[in-house]
This record gives sequence, structure tokens and C-alpha cells, in this order.
Amino acid sequence: MIDGQEWHQVGARVAEARRARGYSQDRLAHELGVDRTAVTKIEAGRRQINSLELVRLAEVLGRPLQWFVSVPPAAVISRRAAVAGQRSDQKGDLAIEDIARDLAVLADVRVLTPNPAKGSLRSIKPGAADWSVEPAASEARSLLGVDPCAPLHNLADLVERVGLFPYSLALGESAADGAYVEVEGLGVAVINGEIDPGRRRSTLAHELGHHLFGDAYSVDWGTDTNGAECAIDSFAINLLFPRKGVTRRWHDLRKDLEPRQAAIVVSAEYRISWTAALRQLRAFELISKGEFGLLDSRSPTRADYLECNMRVVEELQPPYIPTGVSAAAIRAYRSHRLSGERVADILRGEIEIDDLPVRDEVPLDALRGELR
Repeated sequence: MIDGQEWHQVGARVAEARRARGYSQDRLAHELGVDRTAVTKIEAGRRQINSLELVRLAEVLGRPLQWFVSVPPAAVISRRAAVAGQRSDQKGDLAIEDIARDLAVLADVRVLTPNPAKGSLRSIKPGAADWSVEPAASEARSLLGVDPCAPLHNLADLVERVGLFPYSLALGESAADGAYVEVEGLGVAVINGEIDPGRRRSTLAHELGHHLFGDAYSVDWGTDTNGAECAIDSFAINLLFPRKGVTRRWHDLRKDLEPRQAAIVVSAEYRISWTAALRQLRAFELISKGEFGLLDSRSPTRADYLECNMRVVEELQPPYIPTGVSAAAIRAYRSHRLSGERVADILRGEIEIDDLPVRDEVPLDALRGELR
């Protein structure tokens, strides 16, 4: 039985889903075949909803039925409280909540477990007086098990090594670049797949910083950038574009190429944006102030990259589901821990129910236990 307070919560969820869908109360009332006053009362918690009406609401608003009657994971609630009153992105916020619920389910059935690397850089405090970004980025590379100087290709796969599960979703041009939340000790990064490839990688590296520094969530979405966020931005670019490796490659390239061509090659090899590459090259004193201004005045085209025998590789194209999540969900199905419908929801269209593998046989002893 749902009490009065819970009906207020259900009503608030209806209003939240309606706004995220871009519907007015009039539009929702029309879709439901009711008066606008009925929608107003539902959202205020003054009108109860029967099961058939709730099913219809879920269909119209494109939300899972359970979503209306259950609370979000704790970190999602905390994150919402932190950004309350600031510019919000409801579509992105709902995506974070949906993904957080998926990972909570996978953790509950024990097919995903926390990685000890989460929070392992806790002693390094971004923005503190003794903060040193390059050692922090170097330590992060060590945790990822990668070369201290080489480009980090296929970043989405690499961050799963430390328990960060990255999603890339088409959230719209007005949405912010990304966000992070912890669920049951698991890290989740949600990247707006509609930003350019270099920014997608930089955003994921930024959210990796939140994960390794032990944050429960980030408030990147629609908030002003503070000192700690700027420090994590610096961590991200130094992770992707390390001084030692870039300097060595730059001097090698400059033996045969002029500065613009060398910058095009090194930015493509390390898969970062043109602007970010130029800023780092200037910070490393590999180009002069004048060269920076000249190079920054004209961004390279695809033809420029091709002329330098390079291609822009687009990582994290949406929709992107973490490989570890996909594997865990299928294991949960095979071992009878999740239904095919729930697994299909978690995989977000990546696989159809009919394509799921044959389930394992249930041991006879387990069946006997169920009958006792």
C-alpha cells in the first residue's frame, strides 16, 4: 500500500519524467486521455494512480515502471542535492540514474564487484598546496597498466581495468560533457556522445580522475568550474598527453616536419583535440608564444590530417555500452540471476532477447532446495 507521502514522491517522478520528455501538462493529459487538472493533481500527489494508469504513464513518458515507485541509488540522490538550484540537464540526469540502477542490479547479483583501484589516489588532493599534476597522471597510468609515455588508445577499455564503466550516449548539444557517480563501489562515467571525439576522451579522462581520487559523484553537469575541477582537467590532459612521451615524439617529428604538420601528427597520434594539444605543447615549451597564436588561428581539416597520413579515430561513438557491463549482464542471464528482459534493458538494444545464449542447467540440488 502506498501512503500519502509516497504518492507525493510518485507525483514528483511523473513531473520529472514529463519535463525530461519535453511535455507540458496539457500534452501529457492529451496523451493519457485525461483532463489537465488530473495531471496537476497526480504531480502534486493529490490523486492516486491505479496500476493500469501507471503502466500507461510509463509507456507515454518512456520510463521503466519500477522507476516511478522506487528511490534512486544514494549517490544519485546526493548528486542531485549538490546541484539543486543550478542549471540542470534532466535528460542527462535520468541517464545517470538509469545506468546507476543497472549497475546496482549487477552488483546485487554479484556479477560485478568493486575494483581496489577506486579511490587509490585519495592521498593526492587536486588543488591542494602540494598538488602536483604530472606525478598524479603518471601514477594513474601505472594503475591502468600502460606505458608511461605512449598514447592511450581505446580509453574506454583501459578505464575498465580500474573499475570505471564508461557509457557514451547521445544526450543533445545542450547537455554538458559528462558526469560521474559511484554505485556499490563501482564507478560510472556518462559521456555526452554528441561532443567531438577529442572532447569525449578528455571528458572520460576527467571522470577517471573523480574515480581514482575517491569521489562518490561529480557535479560537472551544469555547474560552474571550481579549483578542484580545474585541477582534475589538468590531470586529464596530462594523463592523455604526457610530457616525456610527447616531447620525445615532438623532437623526432620536427626533424622532417614543420610545426603545423608536427602538431597535426602528434595530436592525432595521442587522440586529443587540436586546442588541447596546442596548449600542452606551449606548456611544455615545445612551441613559442608566436607559434601557438599562429597554429591556434586555423584548426586543421580532415584533409590536413590525410595529407599528413593520419586519420581522426572516433572513440566512444554513441551508443557505447561498457564491455564489462555487457559481459556481466550476459553471465547473469546464463546463470539464471536476471531475466532476459532485464538483461536486454541493461544492454540498451545492443542485443535482442532471442540472441542471448542458452542458459546453464540448474543443478538438481538447487531445485531440491527451492522445493523445501
